[in-house]
Amino acid sequence: MTRIGIDARKIADYGIGTYIRGLLDGLAELAAPEQIVVLAPAAARERIPAAFEHVVVDAPHYSVQELIVVGRAIRRSRLDLFHAPHYVTPLTRTTTVVTIHDLIHLHQPHPNPVAPLYARMMIGRAFTNASRVLTVSEAVKRQLAARYSHAEKIVVTPNGIDARFTAEGPRASGRYVLFVGNDKPHKNVETVVDAIARVDDVQLVLAGGAFERFASRERVVIAGFVGDDELAALYRGALAVVVPSIEEGFGLPAAEAMASGAAVITSDAAALVEVTGSAALHIDARDVGAWTKTIAEVVSDDSLRRDLAARGIARAAGFTWRACAEATLATYREALFS
Repeated sequence: MTRIGIDARKIADYGIGTYIRGLLDGLAELAAPEQIVVLAPAAARERIPAAFEHVVVDAPHYSVQELIVVGRAIRRSRLDLFHAPHYVTPLTRTTTVVTIHDLIHLHQPHPNPVAPLYARMMIGRAFTNASRVLTVSEAVKRQLAARYSHAEKIVVTPNGIDARFTAEGPRASGRYVLFVGNDKPHKNVETVVDAIARVDDVQLVLAGGAFERFASRERVVIAGFVGDDELAALYRGALAVVVPSIEEGFGLPAAEAMASGAAVITSDAAALVEVTGSAALHIDARDVGAWTKTIAEVVSDDSLRRDLAARGIARAAGFTWRACAEATLATYREALFS
């Protein structure tokens, strides 16, 4: 039996953790003949599908130690293929598939000047050593191909949307616009904070991070870190969901918001336009005036919100973790047998 290992040490995280959890659930749903071996800490056992083998592995992320520890685990587990769900690939001769979600670390400012250098080295190494490179949008595929060539080894496997994000269910109360994500520079949160101060009778709810620097800003409510059920209720109750990012690899909050029946406004970043299509309004990321005008239009126009919601629900139906898993499994087989 073919043994496929997946590095799930980040299974409890946001971002990559969401991807890992969704992919594992999608693969479990497929019930493929391959044996899936999940490399993850002991505490992750309850989150791993019962049919999958769990090999306990833990090591500090973004360290030399993880390259060695995970490499040894691959060898001991007698894997035929290993999947790294982010750009850090271990020291191994086993056939490898890597997911590179975006190149944001290479394009956008970072508070730690060493981080872009590390990312550049590790992404280049991962791209070179992997038999196949997965990514989550055509926009990132184009960036990868332009930087590293070899477009033939890049496969687009879009993210899925968790089933709890649906238009049916509890709704948070109040008149608010919602932002979901962290406060990294490329998320461009300050633009919508500035915009909301100019829109009457509506608040901006910030969810997914601490956002202390905005605590005193006008009409800003900091929800902080919220669970999935609370997040779903926030999406459903929002007059609009705003995604002002300067760059994204996919933009999962935009997809989750569409599935939840929210009106969505995003920047014109390539991946966000690709994912949302005509189901969202797209604005120059840094144009505060345009954000102010568009938010004001959406919150005051019931018909526009209903139209965007209907478009979003229809578009979001195309993003499932089963579809992601099917494309990923096909890529595993190509890497092994081509």
